[in-house]
Amino acid sequence: MSVEEADVAIVGAGPSGLIAAREASRRGIRVVVFEEHRDIGLPCHCAGLLSIRGLGQIKMPSSGATYIQNRVKGARFFSPSNLSFTVEQKDYVACVVDRHLFDKFLAEQALEGGSEIKLGSRVKAARYNGGRWILNIEGYGALKSKILVDAEGASPRILKMIGLKPIKRESLLRGLNVDLTGVEVDPNYVEVHLGKNIAPGFFAWVIPLDDKNVRIGLACRNLNPYEQLLKFVRKRFKVELDRDGLRALKMRSGLIITCGPIRKTYGRGLLVVGDSAGQVKPITGGGVILGGICASIAGRVASEAIKNNIVRENFLKSYEVGWRAKLDGEIKMALLIRRLLNRLSDRALDKIFSFIIKEEFYKDLSAMGDMDLQGTSILKIIKMRKTFRSLPTIFRALLAGLE
Repeated sequence: MSVEEADVAIVGAGPSGLIAAREASRRGIRVVVFEEHRDIGLPCHCAGLLSIRGLGQIKMPSSGATYIQNRVKGARFFSPSNLSFTVEQKDYVACVVDRHLFDKFLAEQALEGGSEIKLGSRVKAARYNGGRWILNIEGYGALKSKILVDAEGASPRILKMIGLKPIKRESLLRGLNVDLTGVEVDPNYVEVHLGKNIAPGFFAWVIPLDDKNVRIGLACRNLNPYEQLLKFVRKRFKVELDRDGLRALKMRSGLIITCGPIRKTYGRGLLVVGDSAGQVKPITGGGVILGGICASIAGRVASEAIKNNIVRENFLKSYEVGWRAKLDGEIKMALLIRRLLNRLSDRALDKIFSFIIKEEFYKDLSAMGDMDLQGTSILKIIKMRKTFRSLPTIFRALLAGLE
């Protein structure tokens, strides 16, 4: 029986896989994308808040597209005792997107570039032999490819098949999103709520879809996210879910990565992108933009490798060198901040909020903050500020004591 061949096989038709496919196929090589589900963008695991600047970086429109549900100007942050400050700009800074439609738009871009997308095609086995990847695909058959791109998501199976270490399961957080109708919110602002009683190890969010509909969610460690979400809805809106006129439209669960990238994202004929690689913002768990930036590099490197007939590991290393040059410093700084946040008590968080409000630190965040480069933005502001020495004692002690 003959085995079909391709230049590049991509496993996973999420944003990172589709962006890698788009960038590789538009350069004239044969790309086949395999997706185990029968519809692009489903099931959805994402809160869908993406920066306008970031959308531009991954070549996606930030206005006029069918996937855009709302645009926001800023965010309001709330401490455990309900202290709050606002980070905002005059113009819109982020879009709320329908990830189902967003992913379909990316799929159309990949198809227009020449990619093939095979739905309902689960990769059952992968092995490297004689300079080719051999994939055994349920519902499709077998395929040989010169390069394999792993874009499976937070729980990649292929890395385990071939002996590479994925992100440890115990490092992942369980998250839950629900779209609600029947509440009143300001459509221009996202809300971020911190506190161990709300979401230990992470935070809760309120993302406006319009002035009557919201996307509410949280992630937490060692607790049931559904039960925590019910408590948060009760606390924030003073009503019960599915009662008091508050109706759930959609509910989505997923895994959130806050532990940083895996040690190595390339191998023999192999590139690892997106959530599979841990290319996610450690502070907020957002991976569409960072993963998309890395996937763009992966698609370019894969096409160059095929055209030059150099698929050796040493050549593919340029992918890792490229994405780390762009993002490694940001991810390391954000990871440091995430570890600090995980250690802080609710009392310490309240003290930090008091400091931010008193020193009007939020004004600098409004002027200089970057949704996608959160760690380096905060570091830049701290360096600029002469008030760093006046930070609360507990903040300085924890910062100095990080591993």
